[in-house]
Amino acid sequence: MNTPTDHANAHAETTAVPSDWANFLWLAILCVAGVGGSLVISCVAPFVALAVALAGTVRISLALRVMSVIWFTNQLIGFCFFHFPRTANTFLWGFTIGGAALLSTWVASLAINRARPSSIIARLTLALGVGFVAYEGTLVVAALVLGGVETFAPATVAQLALVNAVWFAGLIALNEVISILGKSLIGEMPRLVKA
Repeated sequence: MNTPTDHANAHAETTAVPSDWANFLWLAILCVAGVGGSLVISCVAPFVALAVALAGTVRISLALRVMSVIWFTNQLIGFCFFHFPRTANTFLWGFTIGGAALLSTWVASLAINRARPSSIIARLTLALGVGFVAYEGTLVVAALVLGGVETFAPATVAQLALVNAVWFAGLIALNEVISILGKSLIGEMPRLVKA
């Protein structure tokens, strides 16, 4: 039998709003993940996974700003540590990747919001799928102008899709662990499973 206290606790749990500190911590974790992805997989950051994680946890305006920081950091790593050539074509590709990452974030946010009646798994899967199509589609169009269409072989694109899916699963798991373990210290975290 549910008591009024049980009902009030359940309502408070579903309507709890993440604190500014919890939002900051989550965004910092995503930025560190972006840097880690850039270093671990030779500057091929899992932008789509990060885009959906951002779109599913914070306002779109903030998600776009944080994605810009992640992209800029990725570019710094590429030029400073991986010695990207300093050519016009490389800079154009860098800006294209940034635009694709921002578009992916925006599209993922739209997908999550438009699919509200669906289950959380369906919403997040849809967001990851359309975000990936937007990201890769932007890069393919750019490759027609900048060169490099051959790098979009189906096997390569499938590998990138898998990398983003694995990273996204890891981000969901990390988000849940931090939400559970850190609740007493930082309060309610932004949670992907409540996107």
